[in-house]
Amino acid sequence: MLRTVCSLIMVVGAAYLILVMGSRDPRTNARTLWVDDDGTVGAAASSCDGPDPAYIRIQAAIEAAEDGDEIRICPGVYREQITIHRNYLTVRSVDGSAVDASPDTILLPEELDPAGVWILGDGNVLEGLVIQDTAAGPPHPVHLHRLIWVGGDRNTVRRNRLVGRGPTGPADIGVEVHGGDVGNGVAERNEIVENEILNVFSHAILVRSLARDRAAYWTVIRGNQIHDNPGNGITVDRSPATRVERNTLSRNGVAIVFHSEPAFPAIETMFRCNQIVGNRTGARNAATDGLVMRAEYNWWGNENGPRHDLRNSGGGGDAVGDNVAFRPWLTGPLEEICPLLRIRIDVMPGDTTNRIHPGSHTLIPVALLSSSGFIPLAEVDRRRLHFGATGGESAVVGCDSLIGDLNGDGIGDLVCYFRSELTGLGPDHRVARLRGQTLEGVAIEGQDAVEILP
Repeated sequence: MLRTVCSLIMVVGAAYLILVMGSRDPRTNARTLWVDDDGTVGAAASSCDGPDPAYIRIQAAIEAAEDGDEIRICPGVYREQITIHRNYLTVRSVDGSAVDASPDTILLPEELDPAGVWILGDGNVLEGLVIQDTAAGPPHPVHLHRLIWVGGDRNTVRRNRLVGRGPTGPADIGVEVHGGDVGNGVAERNEIVENEILNVFSHAILVRSLARDRAAYWTVIRGNQIHDNPGNGITVDRSPATRVERNTLSRNGVAIVFHSEPAFPAIETMFRCNQIVGNRTGARNAATDGLVMRAEYNWWGNENGPRHDLRNSGGGGDAVGDNVAFRPWLTGPLEEICPLLRIRIDVMPGDTTNRIHPGSHTLIPVALLSSSGFIPLAEVDRRRLHFGATGGESAVVGCDSLIGDLNGDGIGDLVCYFRSELTGLGPDHRVARLRGQTLEGVAIEGQDAVEILP
């Protein structure tokens, strides 16, 4: 009996150890491996100058690394193709950025098939490299040139500078995200953030699904500078739940492209809070299943929104194609809070003096005025409006939907009422603010000049 109990304890203990060791953060015992093109570093002082030996090639350091290690690459030029097959590996330049004025760590892959940098593992970080396509054209084998291909899960590609070869064949791609060679074939929850991509002929960033086992889900593309690309800026091709946000796209062929089809719909994909200015075309929907391209709350370079011959002929921004949902749009460049709709308001409509006596304990009428991209009667959440010195003071008491068209644009306006004694307005205030939300939870803000009476 005792032997049986001891055996049981040993089995349970072994299972516990396996559970603990298997769930341990792979970064717990992480090492730092150094790469320098002259083969020496001052590793002990975290410097690229010194007598200590270092790896000359990036791939050699990757092969020597274990999951969770960090590889730091000194400034210099590295002519090689690299594959990251580890997990939770950080491969970065010493300063972690290629989009600043510091000396660059430059990768010039001599071959870009399947990619200059191929990320097969999970949880890796690629950061701070300049990666440039200088590979030979024809008679070089004709295939797409990928600078970076992300095929694993939860990887981050951050603060790199990617430079293509321009309008020459074979076409190149800056960053491509899709699975097919590892795991279940689906590249999940990868992030492409804060990179600069230019001179790419095909797609600066391409998130693509080709089949159930060659797909990409839940990709985040945020904060990238994508400019001067003869081809497309950001393309989402049959890849569900892709978030494209806070990117700046300028002087590209087509800034943002969306594709969906019945067999593989790109549902829940959104292009939001981007600055899309000065491109030949702003947005194109190539879907064959009728799915609408969700491109609301972007800045198109003009307060009147993007240009569409039928749906917004007065728009002065980049042109958009059919089946693109671009209303409402941002009426100015991106701000810290986004989406944020800046709306026009009229305090005490009909009274040009806008005189407010906070101590009068009266209701102050504030009109929320419509525009071509904003319909207050249909879009405002009337329970979440506040008005006052900062826009967070007096809560709304009620609203009047039957006031009519106050600004003469043919669209009905909304007048809401706020208690004067709760506004926080004093003699030094010259402006009053209204803040609130739309029914979709998007922040709105407006202001108007006021005169405060004692």
